[in-house]
Amino acid sequence: MNIVVVDAANLAGEADFPMLDLPKYGWQQFPALDDAELAERCWRSDVIVTVATPIDRAVLDKSFKLALIVAAGADYGHIDLDAARERGITVCHVPGTNPADAGDSARICAQVIDTIAAYLNGAAINRVDSVS
Repeated sequence: MNIVVVDAANLAGEADFPMLDLPKYGWQQFPALDDAELAERCWRSDVIVTVATPIDRAVLDKSFKLALIVAAGADYGHIDLDAARERGITVCHVPGTNPADAGDSARICAQVIDTIAAYLNGAAINRVDSVS
């Protein structure tokens, strides 16, 4: 299980994610990634966590293992929902939170971990359904 946070610097407060309750997983966390770095860092990830970095069809096409995208905040407009749906990728978000509010950062980090754990247990929470 490989998880990558692509833009932790977009959280107003400290991006301090709790540990996942898994025996083994890889966690990479970056303050920000440009387009070339994004594809390079995501290509073998199972989970992408993004605050505002666009996750478009080009990124999805290169991410052959990707199963889950978590928008770290209420907004998920930066994720290509149609492309994710076509590839069978689940997209979730953290409703009722604002990454620009430093007071929400700890709650966002905890809820991102809860969202990943729920997905791994077969019960995706805060799932986003693509609108046509």
